[in-house]
Formats: sequence, C-alpha cells, structure tokens
Amino acid sequence: MIHMNKKNIGLGAIAVTAALLAGCGPANAGEANDTTSKTSATQLTTNENGCVSRTFTESSVTTNGNLVTEHRRETRTNMDAQGNILETSTSEYAQSYNVGDTGWKMPAPKTASKGGKEPAATSTDSFLGLKFGAVFETTNKVCDAYEPSLLCASFTPKKPLAGFDDYYVYLTPKTHKVAKVFACAKNAVEPGSSWRRHYLIEALEKRYQTWAMLRSVWRPYYAFNISPDRYVTVCLAGANDTYETVIEAGDENVLRLAADEQEQLRDEARKNAAARRGKKVSDAAEAF
Repeated sequence: MIHMNKKNIGLGAIAVTAALLAGCGPANAGEANDTTSKTSATQLTTNENGCVSRTFTESSVTTNGNLVTEHRRETRTNMDAQGNILETSTSEYAQSYNVGDTGWKMPAPKTASKGGKEPAATSTDSFLGLKFGAVFETTNKVCDAYEPSLLCASFTPKKPLAGFDDYYVYLTPKTHKVAKVFACAKNAVEPGSSWRRHYLIEALEKRYQTWAMLRSVWRPYYAFNISPDRYVTVCLAGANDTYETVIEAGDENVLRLAADEQEQLRDEARKNAAARRGKKVSDAAEAF
C-alpha cells in the first residue's frame, strides 16, 4: 500500500544542533539597505561503540529593505572509532518574511516548576495517537508486498490532519505491535503561505524540538532524526503513484522485532510443512 524510500540515517548517536538566529529589526535610514549576519557552530557526539557524529551548522540572516531572509545549512559526518568516514549528508533551507514579522525559532524549553520538578521531555513514543510497541487490535490486517515482515491496517486518528485522506499502521507479524505509522494525502497538502517553509515541516519541528533535514535534491523529502531508534520522514509532493504527500513515523526497535518474528514464522512454517510431508510419506508407506 505505502512504498517510500528507506530513511537515511548514519551510524552513531544522533544529535542536532539548533543555532538560534538573531532577530533583525528594520534598517535605519543611515544603515545599509542590505545587511547580513552569520553564525556557525560545531557539535561532536560519540556513542558507546566509539562512533562519532560531527554536525557543523552555518546560519545567516540577511535584511534587504523590508525583506528578511534566513538561511541555514547543516553538514553531518559520521565516523567509526578509527576515524574513517562512514557517511556525509547536507541539508539546508531558507525562508523570507517582512520586517516586523518573526522567523521560526526553536521553541524554548519550559523551565522547572517552583517545586523543583523538571518538565517532562517531549514524548516521542507515539504518533497520531498510536504508541510504538503497543499491541494494535484490528480485524482488517493485510499483507503488504513492499513490507514482507509487517502487516498493514487502516485506522482513523482521534484528530485527523487537514487535507489527508488515509492513515495506515504497520504491525509486527506475530504479536501485532505498532512499528510504523503513515498519514497519506492524495493531493499535495498546500503550505498556505508564500515565502514560508511548509507548515507541516514547522509543526513537526515544533513537536520534536529538532530541525528538518532535506534528504533529496529531486523532491521535497525531509527527515527528522528524533533519536537513534526513532524517526519521522515527510514527502510533501510526488511521494508515490497513489499519494502526493506522505508522512511516515517508525521505531527501529519494533522493526527489528518484526524481522525476528517473521523469521520465527518462517521456521514454524517449514517445520509444519516437513511434518505434513512426513505424515503423507508414512501413510503412503503403510498403504503400500
């Protein structure tokens, strides 16, 4: 039913650095009509296996008359413990707006309460109301040729997304646990505002407190590396032959469980087939 390219995630712990851009006010009469400010930041993250993830972020804010343009470029390099480069990827975006408006900023984390309790971290264990790893009870499960180790079922979220037509959940084949969730629109979901990034991208950035990374030069295909084992991808247009816009969320741990369950089912099927054949041979031998 749903066929999308597998997400591209390198080895190592995933960390995204958000360099907040400084606000720009209107240019005074004595100032230049075109001004630009630039910032850069580098972050290194090492996981338990010694693999290193290096993220270099460059940001700029340009004011030209009444128009402010923000540009962000992020380069990520994943290396093994010996320093060999395993993967390099680059993503960037730009947005423009009039002076007096505000560009998008990473939402500030909530401060601790008076009682000293830290605020709860942004929940990433669910998507569209379905919790990853939870058992999903349904009678409309079907097999999907594109996902041989998963079962597919349609569902309706409690709060549907505007402009989306169908929703699918992919389950482990034996225990029926939620592994992937899809939201699909037959027509491209319009951004609704010129000179802005798509509102779905901004909404997901706000939801997960991380930046979107462009993963394709041919179409608007973005990825959010939520954690080493959880991800979200968005294709805003040209997703597949059936749908224009597709949002996918998945959990790698549950997907690995699905592969193990599929192998268990295959082993059980082989054993059952061997037992049935053995019985046929015995029955025929007795008849002879």
